[in-house]
Amino acid sequence: MGQNSNDEIDLGLVFRKIQEWYRKLLISLYHGFRFILRNWLILIILIVGGAAAGHFWQKSVDADKKATLIIQANFDSTSYVYNAIELLNTKQKQGDKEFLSQYGFNTEENELVELEIYPIVNIMELLEKSETSDRNLEQYLAQSDFEEDILLSEVYFTEYKYHKLYITTSSIGTTETVQKVMDYLNSNELLQEKRVVAIEDVNTRIARNEKSIENIDGVFDVHTGKTETNINPTQIFFRHQENNNLHQLITTKNELISENEELRKQLIVYDNIVTVINKPDLHYIYSFTDKKRTLIPLGLVFLFFAFHFLRRAYLRVQGYAEVGE
Repeated sequence: MGQNSNDEIDLGLVFRKIQEWYRKLLISLYHGFRFILRNWLILIILIVGGAAAGHFWQKSVDADKKATLIIQANFDSTSYVYNAIELLNTKQKQGDKEFLSQYGFNTEENELVELEIYPIVNIMELLEKSETSDRNLEQYLAQSDFEEDILLSEVYFTEYKYHKLYITTSSIGTTETVQKVMDYLNSNELLQEKRVVAIEDVNTRIARNEKSIENIDGVFDVHTGKTETNINPTQIFFRHQENNNLHQLITTKNELISENEELRKQLIVYDNIVTVINKPDLHYIYSFTDKKRTLIPLGLVFLFFAFHFLRRAYLRVQGYAEVGE
């Protein structure tokens, strides 16, 4: 019985404490609401004035800018692109005006801040380019489940088709700065010569495939009786040699058409050594502390409340001290 009585007393004490805390909370909320009503004009002035001050302050700060480019390195130029970006970063940090001016960069003020490039990992590309017996690839793919950096290492970055290039400029940077970087990457004369040869080779392959498709169509025209006169000798050759294998001719024609479609797609991106796939946007980089339009009003309101809280606490302690005396 004594134990039950003590439990009931303890529970009653807990409930009374909860009610007391709840009452104090309501009273505090009431006083806080009254305080806001009494000082609403001051609070509005602090918020509006702080936002305006933060706006002009933020405008006066020279923030860096950043653009993200998705690029494709053509003609086996991936290693060159990575090395060229590393070289440009080094020259920028060293302040090599002669090198920078050679490619049109501003040498009076720092136009570039930093360049970063990373491959866009595509495991399917690795699988397509590697042999089925490539044990090293299997081992790397197994480790990639635990170590993602392996697929971003120099072992495989040249195998990826697309890469992300981050261009960070100073506040004076513009879209022209981004174009200067691309012009710099595309300035390699040897690779430009390789580009011309590659384009000629693709055009030759397309023309050869078109001729083969034309010859195959001629075989079918002869076979169906559409053309009985003025038969091209090559078509006669096809007629006698492939007459019993028309299905294979259809398959070959479809393969040639598909190949030409892929070759024409290649020509689209063969306009330069490094082709930009997306439409980059150069925008300001703001950290949390740079959001002054928000932070300054909040800071002023916080200081206002903190001042009144400390003032009230001081007066309360002062009252206790006077009573004690």
